[in-house]
Amino acid sequence: MVKSIQDTDDEIIALQRGQLSLGLMSTGQYLPHYSWRSIEWYGKPDTPIKLYDTGAFYAGIRVDVRQDIFIINSVDSKNTMLKNRYTEDIFGLADAALKQYLQSLRPVFINSITRGLL
Repeated sequence: MVKSIQDTDDEIIALQRGQLSLGLMSTGQYLPHYSWRSIEWYGKPDTPIKLYDTGAFYAGIRVDVRQDIFIINSVDSKNTMLKNRYTEDIFGLADAALKQYLQSLRPVFINSITRGLL
């Protein structure tokens, strides 16, 4: 199972980035909207915060597979600050993304088991 998750970790990362680009947390709730100051002074949209400015945080997203679970984090220097500010729920797949990931994982896992039996 670990190998199957490792083999599909790029899908986890893509889903995590997609979720963050919507301002969606693992709980299914959205991050707060940008402040009026961010909207007026920095040109941010009136949408949930996306945690994206330079792209370094998104680029640093990694998956750590531990037995039958995986932990998502970013190696970017802002990782701890953002988790402290917005909670650790910024990482992890919400229900829809998790269902989509399981659809990708299932054939890889089944193929892995089948190869092991041959």
